[in-house]
Amino acid sequence: MTRLPLDSIRVIDLGHEWSCPHAARFLADYGAEVIKIEYTKRLDFLRGGITRNRAYDGKLPFWQVHRNKKSLTLDLRDVLERDIFERLVCESDIVLENSRPGVMDRLGLGYQRLRELKPDIIMVSMSAFGSTGPESQHRGYGGTIEAMAGIQSLTAYQPDSPPRRIREMDVTNGIMGAAAALTALIARQHHGVGEWIDLSEAESASHALLGEHMLACTTNGSNSQPIGNRHPEFAPQGCYPCLEDDSWLVLTVQNDSEWASLCVLLERPDLAADERLSTASGRHQHHDEIDAEISSWSRSRQSLEACEQLQAAGIAAGPVMSMQDLTTDQHLLERSYFLTPEQGDRHSRYPGFPFRMTRSSGRLTSRGPALGAHNHEIVCDLLGLPEQRVPQIDESKLGTSLDPLGDLSQG
Repeated sequence: MTRLPLDSIRVIDLGHEWSCPHAARFLADYGAEVIKIEYTKRLDFLRGGITRNRAYDGKLPFWQVHRNKKSLTLDLRDVLERDIFERLVCESDIVLENSRPGVMDRLGLGYQRLRELKPDIIMVSMSAFGSTGPESQHRGYGGTIEAMAGIQSLTAYQPDSPPRRIREMDVTNGIMGAAAALTALIARQHHGVGEWIDLSEAESASHALLGEHMLACTTNGSNSQPIGNRHPEFAPQGCYPCLEDDSWLVLTVQNDSEWASLCVLLERPDLAADERLSTASGRHQHHDEIDAEISSWSRSRQSLEACEQLQAAGIAAGPVMSMQDLTTDQHLLERSYFLTPEQGDRHSRYPGFPFRMTRSSGRLTSRGPALGAHNHEIVCDLLGLPEQRVPQIDESKLGTSLDPLGDLSQG
């Protein structure tokens, strides 16, 4: 079997919710052995809020975000189970966590302790606002971070419209966490030492999505305003209704030549001859008028038909796809994008991988694991401990992330 890019790398995933587990899943998809540590008194949010009949093992979001991982249940405040964790650190390369700063130190498992156990260990701490600064102890979720990172200041249809969530935070921050881990891994290959990475998810979000706007503000004082579906330079650009119910297409006209082609397609030579619309600047000034003409044309056509006509005319365009559209899309099907796990779940089709390599790529081995499914394998086979050391799961004492908040010292 072809070796995967991250074969022989072992990762401990202490993450909860989305961002940190997403980072770990990215590594798992490309061959790393990722072991998710689960605290049975407060299960991962993606396992849902119901424990009866093992409902926590049947949650689709968990299957996707934690696919290709193993599950080990540990209470890090228990002396014997903490010992298991420390032994596992000695056999691992990367530890990922997204607790508030100080949580791991209070458990006695901060970077200094992990480095004592394994000098070249890499630890990525993905907190909401970083380990220093006046907001370092603030709680933060995607919606909070998105607002505080400035992103919602630009996600509205126009400057006086209410901001709207785009819900990208956990995904982009997960990618950033994976990039940080891999960067440290490469550095370790060069220098032979480990690394602690202080990753602020708010800073990661603004870095990834607002960089040019922040630079413009610090350089010349400009304060970017939301422009909805429009583009700061190209015109027209927008989202337009089509014939089917709640069906839309998007298009971008990048230059004057494409504008002329659009006018031909619209059968509106008068628009092509209109001097007011001969430049992108002029089209911006009359964008509402142009939008009305495009909408009049698109409303009489099915979205796919209209997009094919636009693409044939050399204009970037595409339909707004629903989940049903995507899962039946011929392009994705012909590229074999959807995958079925090699083990277990043979009925579901999972999203594929974001990129493909010629020699080796990702592999979908399994869906998100059952709770504690690998306790015996890890404790006995990997760590060589006797069977009586395997953590047992007491179904009557399971708790979920939706239970009333209690002792949060482990998360």
